[in-house]
Amino acid sequence: MATATPTTAPVPAFKEEKYERIILEANPQQEQEIEQAKELLDTILCCFLDVDDEKYEEEEAKEGEEEEGESPYEKDVEKQREMSSKVLPKGFPFNACLSMKSSEEELTTALDSPIFNSYNGAVYWNECGRDFIVDPNQPKENFQPENMANLVYHSLKPIMIHPGGDKKLTIKGMCEEIGKLNFNAGEHVFLENIEIQLREIDDKEVMVIIFYTGA
Repeated sequence: MATATPTTAPVPAFKEEKYERIILEANPQQEQEIEQAKELLDTILCCFLDVDDEKYEEEEAKEGEEEEGESPYEKDVEKQREMSSKVLPKGFPFNACLSMKSSEEELTTALDSPIFNSYNGAVYWNECGRDFIVDPNQPKENFQPENMANLVYHSLKPIMIHPGGDKKLTIKGMCEEIGKLNFNAGEHVFLENIEIQLREIDDKEVMVIIFYTGA
């Protein structure tokens, strides 16, 4: 008798539900909260090294053009990836870039920072590939820059990662909750940018954190 072959693919801990994306206009206080949260997340998780930094140009000049192997920039990128992987919670499915100017202890402390200062409502998360899915079967003219407002697309519902309340969501807590989702990021594991929006979900005003990723 034939038996089923067990699969090792992770099972997502969420439903792929379509929903109507409703972005709300934030009031001045909410807007300030959003901007501060975005700056915090970008500062901690998206510290990209600048390949055009004079430091790398000078080091490469010293080493000479004929030397084989990784460039000083590539070596630092690898060090940054190793350090970030060591400090971030296990199971977090994205490659973030943590600051190389901070020690491991300083980075661990930074990850314990609350994302929002005064907002205590629910927090949802989405990834750009789920948040904006363009329908390929539509008029080609819709893809022209001047007609982008006509693009036909759908969205998958953001996933709640924090119910709200007095206990604030930290950066580490966010990464841990995303790790629990068994989200398959595919090839798009490089965290490039983080957006935060005030949206309406299930008739409530909530904050949504969106990850923009690349290969």
